[in-house]
Amino acid sequence: MFIRSIPLILCAALAFAAPLAAQSLPGVSDEETVIDAGARGLSQVLFGKGDIMFVRNNNRWFRVALNDGCTKGNFSRQDPVSFDSLPNNRIDKLTVVRFPRTSRSCSIESIRASEAPPMIDSKSRVPID
Repeated sequence: MFIRSIPLILCAALAFAAPLAAQSLPGVSDEETVIDAGARGLSQVLFGKGDIMFVRNNNRWFRVALNDGCTKGNFSRQDPVSFDSLPNNRIDKLTVVRFPRTSRSCSIESIRASEAPPMIDSKSRVPID
């Protein structure tokens, strides 16, 4: 009896977890994307709370989630940032984000198009954490 109930418990747990993982963020696209940095590069990088940063390129904003714990410890949100972009100047989930002052590097967990962050637009619905 116990062995038969394990698949049912597992299915119930997955059914409960799926909607949590797929929750939408206000003002943020549900679709993963890439950033075309182009020849001119990015025009602005701002940090939210935790491991979230916002990147502006060609008047489009992107909400970028970095790997968990990336910005903990010896980190200043004023530090310069560089991106090891692909040869075609695209930033995607394989791009490494580098903070040269501290020799720190992070991976990108998610890139999604978004409205301007609250630091730019006080009426923004985009969460900064």
